Amino acid sequence: MKKNNQKRTHMKVGDRILINKWLRKVVYLVARVDIPHSSERAFVTRSGGDFTIGLRVWKSDYAWNEKTQMWTLRR
Repeated sequence: MKKNNQKRTHMKVGDRILINKWLRKVVYLVARVDIPHSSERAFVTRSGGDFTIGLRVWKSDYAWNEKTQMWTLRR
């Protein structure tokens, strides 16, 4: 497997994202990055389906973590 040493700046469909939801941490999948009327939001779900119940998150709140290979909350 070839390693990509470039930093990622854009979310892609299928990427994993770590959400701190109340008192627990949950891994979601990015389902849609193109939300109408918003370029800063992304839609994430547990199943990864396009039209299932999920959350909308701000893209700018998350940064790519090379170690865990997922989007994590920016500190």
